[in-house]
Amino acid sequence: MRSFARVAVVIAMVALWAAGRPEAQEGLMKQDRQGPVTVAVTLTAPPAVGAPVKVKVVFDTHSVGLDAIAFDQAVVLRTGAGADVAPTAVEQAQGGGHHRSALVVFPPLAQAEPVRIVVKNVGGVAERSFVWELGPAR
Repeated sequence: MRSFARVAVVIAMVALWAAGRPEAQEGLMKQDRQGPVTVAVTLTAPPAVGAPVKVKVVFDTHSVGLDAIAFDQAVVLRTGAGADVAPTAVEQAQGGGHHRSALVVFPPLAQAEPVRIVVKNVGGVAERSFVWELGPAR
């Protein structure tokens, strides 16, 4: 009977942990549904000074081809001064046709400012901007 109680407690703890994760992840994911292409950008971790910015970018549509889009040209990090910073790497690119995704990596943040990821010229939309506030220092 004791082992049953232990298992029940462990299952309850895992369920509570899993229930809290979507809420935390929800704040890291932003979506734009303008035009024929839905663009979703998800930070892999809350932004922090000195840490690289890594975002998963997903393009999804049912009406236009997405194969010609180069993630390293379409996705930039825009600084508070308005300068566009190109990615240092594009990893895990996958999909084709109407569904594509990749992990886009940017240099570490040098100062505390909002993180602004801009997706340019996808689905006939000149710019889509996704902004996250910088979390407290750790």
